[in-house]
Amino acid sequence: MGLIEIIAANLKTLRELRGVGQHDVAERIGVSRRTIARLEGGKIGDPGYGQVRGIARSLGVSTELFTKELLVGETIAVPAWVRDELHGPRSAELVDALVAAARWPRRSK
Repeated sequence: MGLIEIIAANLKTLRELRGVGQHDVAERIGVSRRTIARLEGGKIGDPGYGQVRGIARSLGVSTELFTKELLVGETIAVPAWVRDELHGPRSAELVDALVAAARWPRRSK
């Protein structure tokens, strides 16, 4: 899967998880809703770094995670304060920390 396909898939997944429309994302980063629709459809060959960074941050993930990993939605039970933190201003930093922790080499028992 190439970069454009990852961005397209992740944009749709994160937007749906956050419960925001294409218009909302477009407004947050200063582009048209049509641009977001084209990105989601993989119809833009080379989105600018600033645009990609803005989308990632507006959806609460780092640019690196947004462009390098295929993201999927997963529902788990967490305390309300954890949910609030994950939807707060530090969400990208916290998601990166969770991913890094999950990748940490596990020791045998």
